[in-house]
Amino acid sequence: MIYEDERVVAFFPTKPAVVGHVLVVPRRHVPDIWALDESEAAYLGRVCVRLAGVVRKALRPEGLNVIQSNGAAATQTVFHLHVHLVPRRAGDAMGRIWPARTRYSEAEKDEAWALLRTACQTGVAVGDGPSGEDRRKHLELVQAVVTRMAGASANVKTWLLPVVTALYGFGVTERSAGLALLGLATVLLLMYIDANYLRVEREYRQLYDAVARNAAPIRAFSLDPSGVAVPARPGSRPGRLAAARRPWLPGWNVWRSWSILPFYGVLALIGVVIVISAVWRA
Repeated sequence: MIYEDERVVAFFPTKPAVVGHVLVVPRRHVPDIWALDESEAAYLGRVCVRLAGVVRKALRPEGLNVIQSNGAAATQTVFHLHVHLVPRRAGDAMGRIWPARTRYSEAEKDEAWALLRTACQTGVAVGDGPSGEDRRKHLELVQAVVTRMAGASANVKTWLLPVVTALYGFGVTERSAGLALLGLATVLLLMYIDANYLRVEREYRQLYDAVARNAAPIRAFSLDPSGVAVPARPGSRPGRLAAARRPWLPGWNVWRSWSILPFYGVLALIGVVIVISAVWRA
């Protein structure tokens, strides 16, 4: 340990890239840069600048790399945010950290530019994010929607069981295929309704996660979950079709959930058996 305070610690890693390599780490568990709040980011930045000055004064390097990686694709292996201060000298063990040449088409660069510019213009302005208190209030609003959807799903199951049990029971005792079919139709209808509740709940859980991590340019107090959906390529037909069916037909990942397919599937299978039995005995 070379420095510590109530919010940050700085220390030598056990296997430094070069002599004098320093890690600066917030005490609070923060998995990546998207989970930092404004005050933490500002404080961590100030400490890094000060320690960079300390490294320069004490070790007199020829240069300095400040490296902070997020996600496995960016070579993050320890999923607690940390900043590397790496003093550099010509010919040291670090070598080059940038590729010598790249070949990207103008279309690729233009597409990335357009996406980033649009996100900055339509979302929260860079450097002008919501306060911690505003974010907590936003999270409370989103959590209320998630709770409401979960409660609605539970109510569907609560109403389903006695109604379907009665219809199936009368279908068996009266040998009535019609009553059994009515019970089966009730199961399928409530299965569809419940699947949509689950679809909406998952969308708002994604919105909650994005607001909590400040991972997307979302307007303050927005309850529109479409802002965190992965956008399709502009003008693509699959994207338009998916957008048209999305509010009405949940995807397979929703249908196969343990709370949908296994639960309603068993009840539907029982209904099919009762219908076949009633028809056979008629």
